[in-house]
Amino acid sequence: MSKKEIIESLNKGLIVSCQMETHAPCYSEEMVELLVKAAIWGGAEGLRIEGEENIRRTKKLTDLPIIGLIKIFSDDTEVFMTPTMNEVDKVINAGAQIVAIDGTDRIIDNHKACEIISLIKEKYPEVVIFADVRDEVDAVMSLKLGADMVAPTFYRFKKDAKSTDYADWEMFSRMCNDCQGLGYVVMEGKIWTPEDAMKAFYYGAHAVVVGSAITRPHIITRRFSDHLKGFEKKRDLHY
Repeated sequence: MSKKEIIESLNKGLIVSCQMETHAPCYSEEMVELLVKAAIWGGAEGLRIEGEENIRRTKKLTDLPIIGLIKIFSDDTEVFMTPTMNEVDKVINAGAQIVAIDGTDRIIDNHKACEIISLIKEKYPEVVIFADVRDEVDAVMSLKLGADMVAPTFYRFKKDAKSTDYADWEMFSRMCNDCQGLGYVVMEGKIWTPEDAMKAFYYGAHAVVVGSAITRPHIITRRFSDHLKGFEKKRDLHY
């Protein structure tokens, strides 16, 4: 499919994030593949997949659009989402039609993370660029740099985030309004129910990504526990 066709195929669609880190209690090598099969069975219009090999395995199972990413954590920077062109190359060569990157102004190797957008556009003009951002300011910046889609995936990393457990709908509404005519806004982050997803479409989302509420039973359990115990433990924002 062309870039336009890929984006249009996701219109008002559910994208399921099938990620399972090696430290997760239910991790196994075939776990991501099983989650992908379940998401397809359930009616997903797209998939968000982390890791080169996981992307390759998923590509063998379906022709659905894949948002590919690679997480690289370092003590030297806050940027971890497909941080360099090395990871971008791996994601695209593995078969992802969409590449997820950090669309913020956080610094990596003495430059802003979002500056990778222009490099991707130059090398891979037909690849859809999906910028994970914190708020409407990041979103507008990323779209003006050439990203095709933006999502407030990193909202919880804002120093003034209203919540790390719930979406900021006021901010998301501003994002949808501010980005009109610049690109497509996707809702990702803290979507726990079908009603949340419907709310995102009401505010103007092109598509909705759901991960933990569908594919991470340990996070679902932890969320119940946190609420029942009054958030007695401070949780790491990386999970």
